[in-house]
Amino acid sequence: MKYLFKKTVSAGLVFLMACTACLPVSAEIPLGSLMFAAEDTKEVRKQKTEYNRAYSILFSILASSAAYAPEKGIEKMYLSGHGWDFVPHQITDGKTTVHFITAKGCMADGRPVYVISFRGSSDKKDWAADFTTGQVVYGGKTLEESERVAGILPGGTKEKAAVAQAAKEAGTATLPKVHKGFNSYADLSLRMLLDSVSYEFLQQYRGEKDARLLLTGHSLGGAVATIMGQRLIDFGFDPDRLQVITFGAPAVGNEAFKKMYGKRLDLIRVTNTEDPVPLVLQGVLRNYRQFGEEVRFRIPKTFNNMNHFLHLYLDSGLQNYYDALDAAVREGIIQDWPDIRRGGKEQPVMLLYVEGNDGERKNSATNAKSAMKLLERFMLNEYKALFPNYIVIRPPLDPYEALRTQEADYLLVLKFHADTNQNNNNWFLTAEQTLSDKDGNMLASGSASKRTSPLAGNILAALEVLGVQKAEVLQNLPWLKQP
Repeated sequence: MKYLFKKTVSAGLVFLMACTACLPVSAEIPLGSLMFAAEDTKEVRKQKTEYNRAYSILFSILASSAAYAPEKGIEKMYLSGHGWDFVPHQITDGKTTVHFITAKGCMADGRPVYVISFRGSSDKKDWAADFTTGQVVYGGKTLEESERVAGILPGGTKEKAAVAQAAKEAGTATLPKVHKGFNSYADLSLRMLLDSVSYEFLQQYRGEKDARLLLTGHSLGGAVATIMGQRLIDFGFDPDRLQVITFGAPAVGNEAFKKMYGKRLDLIRVTNTEDPVPLVLQGVLRNYRQFGEEVRFRIPKTFNNMNHFLHLYLDSGLQNYYDALDAAVREGIIQDWPDIRRGGKEQPVMLLYVEGNDGERKNSATNAKSAMKLLERFMLNEYKALFPNYIVIRPPLDPYEALRTQEADYLLVLKFHADTNQNNNNWFLTAEQTLSDKDGNMLASGSASKRTSPLAGNILAALEVLGVQKAEVLQNLPWLKQP
């Protein structure tokens, strides 16, 4: 199984946040993933698969990032605005503390989807788990059995013999083993999630036969998601309903573990060209092996001081998505956000006047110029998603003349630009807007700015700026549907 749910729909459909039956409208998200059709050619199926993979990766990055600040983080607020309400969880057992978030949404056809996102290394306890480099034997069909096999609980002679026999049948002379710290983190999470008294998340998921499950995480969180995915399959969960997507995650097990279990898990490992963490364990200890499908983002070598940060993955993930989207648009497989939309018969028409990309100004740093095209596209699409009816125009057209000729009800003038300071790696992202009605009455005017850089997270800056500006628009246009 290369992609989740390929029997019925495309892999990325699990992440469709534009379910019209149960979720509010959002920007990039309502384009959704693409379903396969019987008449699809081999090339069309390939194009859809690549698009769906990029789409599902983008959502997973956002969910993984939200796990770091599950209460009031920018990513959490953004996803909440798109209909996802993530619930934070924390449990401590001795030296191990588990942090993860969960959410339930639905697909385009109304079928449920469950998400578990594990937080990466954030404090000293997390780093202790990362660097607990001993290995334990992997096996067992229940949590109790797996802990006996690993030597955490006494006994387990019968279970260990079964693991040894399975290894022999798989053609490996060594037992399957996994990282001790990652395994402890995964088992503690499972203990909470499988306890029907304290929490019913997995029980609810398992009881809904059409439901799908995504496990995701960054760094330590990705390693834990990988082991948990394997555990759930061992415990009887259907592998065809489960997918794991990780970011910058280290290897979790030895060669025997990879050989015995690697092919059964639908795993996408996203790495970047300058991130050493995915290779650190096998590079240092030599007894770890990666598996699954690798998707590798290319980032400049100038970022090599902090190249493991999830912010870099988020920026690259959005570019990766746009690349796949543009390829699908060129083939006529999907339509990008249009510049004219007439979706609401009785709703007012918004004229969006967008001034040029100021990232090209002479005082803009090189990284600001390269980022602005991506950010402007992302932010404009977010504005488009607010309005059931809109028309986008740009200079040299006159906005007030267009307001009359297009018979629009409102005018929203938008300016996106980048201003740099003396440090070429840091700049300010600014969004200015002026809202007026067709009679020329100004309803709102203002700007929002955020200092950013590739390492600070350009997309995070855009999300924060957008949050301020969109809130003002919604406050002044009460007829708009608010999430």
